[in-house]
Amino acid sequence: MLIGGSDGSCGAGVFADYETLKSLGSPGKVIITSVTSQNDSIYLGSYDLPCTSLESQFEAVSLADFNVVKIGMLPTVECVEVVSRYLDDISLQVVLDPVMQSSSGGILNSPETTLAMEKLLLPRVCLLTPNLLEARSLLKLGKDKKMAMEEMATRVLQLGSESVLLKGGHGDGTICRDILVGKVKEPIFYERNKIEGATSLRGTGCRLATAIAHFLAHGMRLEDSVMEGIEFLQEYIRKNRKN
Repeated sequence: MLIGGSDGSCGAGVFADYETLKSLGSPGKVIITSVTSQNDSIYLGSYDLPCTSLESQFEAVSLADFNVVKIGMLPTVECVEVVSRYLDDISLQVVLDPVMQSSSGGILNSPETTLAMEKLLLPRVCLLTPNLLEARSLLKLGKDKKMAMEEMATRVLQLGSESVLLKGGHGDGTICRDILVGKVKEPIFYERNKIEGATSLRGTGCRLATAIAHFLAHGMRLEDSVMEGIEFLQEYIRKNRKN
């Protein structure tokens, strides 16, 4: 099950999520939280769906038909409350990509929404997938505050999710370094060379979280699902980057 915002240019959001599932061979269904107007270069705005629409979308599908729920854009406190309520009575793995800002510059939620997400959703999330900027926002770190990735990931984990994959694609240097903490014996680091032109693509975080959800749904261990998801994303970037 894919829950998040739509992007008519199909660069990010649930359309990118659904494309990822189809390319990996998984069935999926979609619940839209917000309709955004954006493309690769500009963000024009969004329309957040009212609670009645969210509720009717949930009523139209059976969550019992799914193994994993992947959540992206949650624009309002009320949206978080609705999603949390419908997840309360089921036992599903939940992957949450805490999108707070679009690559094209749009602000996608508020501090109040983030607080609601931490309180109502994180305790039932099996994997949270923030990038460095999102992690700093979750931890309310000032621009000048420096912190090692492992410490940052551990502090984000303390917010309540079962595991955290802190993505290092926004870091300096030529090596991309991610770290997985939580439901593993010791922190696991995933390192690879950065791909030239990768930053020209939107929706890479959406696609990675969805790919990981796909592999979890097929019974893989968390650490293996993350590795397979990263490899899937690397191949996607190589094929679609703009030099």
